[in-house]
Amino acid sequence: MADKEKLLTDQIVDLYRKEVQRHHPDLIAAWPVISGKNTRVARSGNWFIVIYEHTGNAVFTVNSSIGALPPQLLGVSDITDSNKDQVRETLERYFSLKPLDGLVMFLPNEDISSELAKLLKRHEYAMGLTPMKIFLSHKCVDKGLVRNYKTSLEILGFDPWLDEDAMVAGVELERGILKGFNESCAAVFFVTENFRDEKFLGSEVNYAIAEKRKKAERFSIITLVFNKDGESGEVPPLLQPYVWKEPKSDLEGFREIIKALPVKVGMVHWR
Repeated sequence: MADKEKLLTDQIVDLYRKEVQRHHPDLIAAWPVISGKNTRVARSGNWFIVIYEHTGNAVFTVNSSIGALPPQLLGVSDITDSNKDQVRETLERYFSLKPLDGLVMFLPNEDISSELAKLLKRHEYAMGLTPMKIFLSHKCVDKGLVRNYKTSLEILGFDPWLDEDAMVAGVELERGILKGFNESCAAVFFVTENFRDEKFLGSEVNYAIAEKRKKAERFSIITLVFNKDGESGEVPPLLQPYVWKEPKSDLEGFREIIKALPVKVGMVHWR
């Protein structure tokens, strides 16, 4: 690797260290990439592509240049802002990057703050720091329907929040519900003909909107509308601006939840 490229990659890590320091100062010594990494640098046109392989060993490091990547590997003729994330996913698969690794793509003299934010989000997820709870809002009479979704989400590693399971005896209901939202990355509303925007369900709608305002892209509001015997629920007006689907089956409904979540399901590994 040329001295200029090494200087550039080290500068990126220094900036990333400052970003981590702001969010997780107590964990910085063991943070992915910062605590030790191997580095590879590639190019595509004017774009720099820096791959960090986490090692946890800051003493022994390997730095190398890959050179220009062919369009056939990238899957596009030119990298643009609109296809950058698509290219990123292609390269992560091609180079078999693990969750603790990282990839940064940028143009010369470009502000890379958005790239560092993506890298931070990736590592927070890998280290279990991103809330994986999903709040399941429903009418009690629909508990059977919701339990099937809860079981499927648990298989994928999520921690679905279901009132009767999540709250121990003696917990004040309103406070328990609010805590559930605070710990969640999404709220799924199961709207059937029984669903009414009132009492505790009304509170859950309000809490979900408050979490969305607070967490922005890190929180999703997902509404599934179910039809039974020709009757379907009515989406509350406050939920209508968000993801709203009418699945024809539970499988389709589950797929819509996974697509709308603010996190990606992890890489597949052998058991």
